[in-house]
Amino acid sequence: MLRAVIVSPDAELTTRLSEIISRTGNIGLVKTIERYIVSYELERFLRANAPQVVFLSIAQLPHAVEVIQGIEHYMPGCQIVACDRECNPATLLDMMHIGVREFLAFPFDINAFMATVSRLQDLLEKRPATIDTTDNVFAFLPSKAGAGTSTICLNAAVALSQLPDSHSLLMDLDLNSGLIGFMLKLENVYTIYEAAENSNKLDEHLWPQLVANIGNLDVLPAGRLDPQTRIEPIQMRQLIAFARRFYKGICIDLSGNMEKFSLEIMHESRKIFLVCTPEIPTLHLARQKFTLLSSLDLQDRVAVLLNRSQKRPVITTQQIEQLLGVPVFMEFVNDYRGVHAALTAGREVEQDSELGRQFVSLSYAMMDQTPPGRVAQTKKKFLEYFSVAPKPAS
Repeated sequence: MLRAVIVSPDAELTTRLSEIISRTGNIGLVKTIERYIVSYELERFLRANAPQVVFLSIAQLPHAVEVIQGIEHYMPGCQIVACDRECNPATLLDMMHIGVREFLAFPFDINAFMATVSRLQDLLEKRPATIDTTDNVFAFLPSKAGAGTSTICLNAAVALSQLPDSHSLLMDLDLNSGLIGFMLKLENVYTIYEAAENSNKLDEHLWPQLVANIGNLDVLPAGRLDPQTRIEPIQMRQLIAFARRFYKGICIDLSGNMEKFSLEIMHESRKIFLVCTPEIPTLHLARQKFTLLSSLDLQDRVAVLLNRSQKRPVITTQQIEQLLGVPVFMEFVNDYRGVHAALTAGREVEQDSELGRQFVSLSYAMMDQTPPGRVAQTKKKFLEYFSVAPKPAS
């Protein structure tokens, strides 16, 4: 089914067009707007609704042309159907000159409409409508409750949002003991439940009401304990698909209980950060989870984050890597005072502390970027350590 929107200041035309669309059965009308929109507002409208087809009234031609140019800029491949009360040859010629090939005259004929839809389907198969989306979705999975996953996820998301051009989203999907809202002292906000319940009708007006905003970071906390309410995998797919169109980076804090919706999220993620501490029970559970993820063909996405690492560990990093069968991606020092101070203040760990700097480094690594002032280094091959510099010519 094709996703469609109507942009028309003509209320009667919109009503009749909506009626004929509902009769076809192969077009889903996701939104109507009764005025012309351009620039950033148009981009936001297209990102929120992701239409494949725009039915556009051309009654006010100069405004309609601006909308057409904006659609072609922000969403190449999106098909435009011009609609008007008159079939004016001069206007039709103008439309053809700017690339609009489909026209419907009011009152709408069902046979002409169906023929138009058939042509649109053929065009969209050859050239689908596209809009920029991010693949930077990161799932933070605790090997065991209390491993500090929420602290790492929150601080990584804050640091990520502070990178240039990195408007980011932090989602708390630990429905049993989600702490993100508490850690940031968020009050009177909507939660992941409301977002999931409305996942099939999210738009540019509803979404800003659901998320809490902290600088360049939007937050969707877990909220209330509600054993009677379930979140379905399809709701997660819809929610993440929507978020991909709006954010440069998305960080998701999971419970570790491996719910169906959590598995759906990990399938959607570019990287799954498995958080563990250097303790035997935690490492045992981390290995079990890695084995499960491997059975789902997700092993290549897993990166281990070692939290509360020690200078003189009982279990070394090398031993942990041998036990888990996957390298440790990054280690984080045990800074109880720093984390406690951040919780008390309702903010991230101070970024000029050792732990804070490690979170910042993680954010750069997540985006495959090198921190300022640091030169990317490549490891030498083993034999290069024994290479002898050539003697100067005598």
